[in-house]
Amino acid sequence: MTTAAKTMGRDLSLITLNKGVQLLGGMLWAVIVPRWLGPEAYGQFTLAMATSLLLWWVADFGGLEVFGRHIPALQAQDPARARQLFGQAFLLRLLVAMALPFAMLVAGPLIAPWLRGWPAALVGLAAGLHILSWSSFHLLYARKEMGKWAAELSWRLMTQLPLVLVVGRWGLTAQMAAYTANELIYLGLALWWTRHWFSREALRPALAFLRPYLRMGGGFWATNIGLIVLFRTGTLLVQIHTGDSAQVSYFDLALTVFFLIHTIIDQLLRAFLPTISGFQEEGQGERVGQWLQVVAQWGAALAVIAVIAVQYTADFILPIILGAAFGDAAAVLRVMLLSLPALALVGVGTVATAVRQSPRAKLIAIAAGILSFWLSSVWLVEHYAAMGAAWALTLGLNVYALTLFAQVRRDLRVPARALLGLLLLGLPFLTLRGLVAADLLLALAASLLAALLYLGAGMLLRILSPQPFIKLLPRLFSRAP
Repeated sequence: MTTAAKTMGRDLSLITLNKGVQLLGGMLWAVIVPRWLGPEAYGQFTLAMATSLLLWWVADFGGLEVFGRHIPALQAQDPARARQLFGQAFLLRLLVAMALPFAMLVAGPLIAPWLRGWPAALVGLAAGLHILSWSSFHLLYARKEMGKWAAELSWRLMTQLPLVLVVGRWGLTAQMAAYTANELIYLGLALWWTRHWFSREALRPALAFLRPYLRMGGGFWATNIGLIVLFRTGTLLVQIHTGDSAQVSYFDLALTVFFLIHTIIDQLLRAFLPTISGFQEEGQGERVGQWLQVVAQWGAALAVIAVIAVQYTADFILPIILGAAFGDAAAVLRVMLLSLPALALVGVGTVATAVRQSPRAKLIAIAAGILSFWLSSVWLVEHYAAMGAAWALTLGLNVYALTLFAQVRRDLRVPARALLGLLLLGLPFLTLRGLVAADLLLALAASLLAALLYLGAGMLLRILSPQPFIKLLPRLFSRAP
């Protein structure tokens, strides 16, 4: 228990440090780049980046779940097979990466008339470089080198920012060249950190060896693709339905802030998957259930507090950060964040499905979310542009989260009525937004007061208890005797 506690405490510290860098990078990006490029140019650039991000997931293959679940055991029992699994995954991703630039030369003009030639090819090339780096970053995750694993997302905007600022005014081709150069930096780091895992034997094609791992990862691959489709196709839908790059920029800026918050929660939870898998292997189901219960309970409560704070302050803070030209992004963000409390349950549900090696529950949930999103967006985006896309996304994310929670509720060991009470308890605070709309300082003070009142009410009603959380802290941070 002590060794596991030390490992989890160290992992939490490393993830927290990297998440701080990611928050800083996201803030600097939001403050500087939209103003630097302007709504029209930023809208085009952000659509190109969103398209590249969608392509990442073509070659995911459930790598994080497969490596996190099997590499530790293989390394302990048969290191040669662990090395071979890494090598075969790298080869498969290399084949996909080589095809993407050519695919984008064909698909780019179908997405937007200006996405052709070099910008389109660079979208595919950047995605291919990122895909190649994933094998190494997933290996670092499986080896519990959490500081290096978290660097992939956490430092990305910090290094991308100066590259874009140097060449950003020269047009979309130069912007995408900077974006591609940033991917080269992280591919180089990934290959260097895992250089000892490459060998001729491991890189010899062996599809029969890889097949059972692909079967296990296929379900998680499908759910990961579904999740990124749910998150990122809104940008494409706004472009297709409106043809207005400014509306694209409003939606994507709001999504950047929202996705940053979601990614922080998701990575914090995923950081413990290898350790929790060890609990499961050792038959310590009680510890798994207790950890999931505490995170589900407090994660939902803290997400409600975040929603209240943003509802009170977004109209003041976002125009200051982004500039007056992007003020409409604040209303879009307020709508998106209505799904954050439900998404707090998604991270816990994802850990539960990975520990069980059963992606079926998540696959059903993401399919329901995508269907809700796409069906509602047909009318909403057409009539309300970026705001309509935000409402459609919120609906899809809530359907996804609640469908997943319904299937893994027994693993979480949290009474459904307690979680529903935590969500409903926040509604009265949302209705008070109009009372603090006149002054930023008043809005900030009201946010703090609302958080304290919400937590206090939750404890008085006994739907939120600090005791399990307090009991778990020594297990996370206790030192070996």
